[in-house]
Amino acid sequence: MLRLVFDGGARVMVRPSGTEPKLKVYIDAAATEGSMRERRAAASEAVARLEAGMRELVA
Repeated sequence: MLRLVFDGGARVMVRPSGTEPKLKVYIDAAATEGSMRERRAAASEAVARLEAGMRELVA
């Protein structure tokens, strides 16, 4: 498994599938400042940016 941890705590984890010839990519992020709505929006934005970058790399 490859685990990348970014500033702010966002993570991308990449591992091979155990049953299929493909990679599995897991992305998570959190935010600690602002209201609940602002934190969710910031975390969702971070995940979207990381997902876009990972899609470029593995496509």
